[in-house]
Amino acid sequence: MEAGGRLAFHLPAVKDSHRAELFSLLLRNEPLTRADLAALASLDQSTVTRTLKPLIDSGYVTESPAAPAGRGRPRRVLRVAVEKLCAVGIKIGPRVISGVLTDLGAKVVARRELELDHPGPEEALAAVAELADGLLAEVPGSRERTLGIGVGVSGHVDPPSGTCRFSPILGWHEVDIATPLSRASGLPVSVHNDVNTLAVAEYLFGAGREAEDFAVVTLGPGVGLGLVIGGRLYDGAEGLAGEFGHIPLLPNGPQCHCGRRGCLEALAGDDAISRAAGVPDVGTAADLARNGEGATKRTARRAFHSAGEWIGRGLAVLDNILAPELILLSGEGIAAHDLLSEGITSSLRDCAFEGARALERLRVDSADVNLWARGAACLAIQQSLG
Repeated sequence: MEAGGRLAFHLPAVKDSHRAELFSLLLRNEPLTRADLAALASLDQSTVTRTLKPLIDSGYVTESPAAPAGRGRPRRVLRVAVEKLCAVGIKIGPRVISGVLTDLGAKVVARRELELDHPGPEEALAAVAELADGLLAEVPGSRERTLGIGVGVSGHVDPPSGTCRFSPILGWHEVDIATPLSRASGLPVSVHNDVNTLAVAEYLFGAGREAEDFAVVTLGPGVGLGLVIGGRLYDGAEGLAGEFGHIPLLPNGPQCHCGRRGCLEALAGDDAISRAAGVPDVGTAADLARNGEGATKRTARRAFHSAGEWIGRGLAVLDNILAPELILLSGEGIAAHDLLSEGITSSLRDCAFEGARALERLRVDSADVNLWARGAACLAIQQSLG
């Protein structure tokens, strides 16, 4: 396979850059007529027809009639045959390593996970290789159709080298993920910050298709940020952009995983909520806030309200600096959005330069057990498309 897992390995005709661009546009926006695709690519229809012919002939793009909007013959629409190719996505967390196998449209066709409590790099990467192998074995014929493996990991990741420079939550420093995993699997491996993989997923197949500039903010054990600006993932110098959870908001505040004090994550992450609620974990805190009684319920609800206020302040900083078209709240912490929302809303309204308009740009994603691993699979898809 070519470096970076280019789609050319599976589709020789896509070596042409114009053909690859049309294929990518179709995958993100399907179904499209030839006229629609030509308009998106700023090409004439004859060029689109000529360029796509090898992909249609080989079955990677299909064409079928659609019901006409008015009088006349049905228009023919183009779609990608997403079932012909696969991608593996892996999320490495502090206690669980989850993985999925998806088709080219990011539909999950197999899922597995392994529970490991704060594994070291060697143990974690061995588990990742085992997980990927199990996923490919579960779906006959998928190994030959797999574009590559995408891996999402929290913290500072250097994508070109596939190295995790520093992950406070995992406690990792300078861990090469891509090289040993590629050697073990025989597949190209792409590695990125886990929230950036969600931004890629939203850009390709989610709410990000509606916006050229948007932000994905994740809530949970950490507080993360993925940015797409001008239709491109913005990851900053050496992949350092997006450390949203480490914005210092409270001088001499509680200590954060990163070693500093008063970070947003230390004020609004899962550990902060459970600590303020006086319980061992955030799930217990949420249960008390919804179903508890008396003082324990009030304490738990205050913990979530306070976390929501800090999140709202952080979102106000983000909106004041970038004013993206869309801010999407995501991550496992969204399961407690009903408990966080009042604090988020009041704080964002009060602190953003144009509070009401900032609230209009805020959208809440749905909680999904496959969220992180599917995002990592989308990273592998995006890399294969160049």
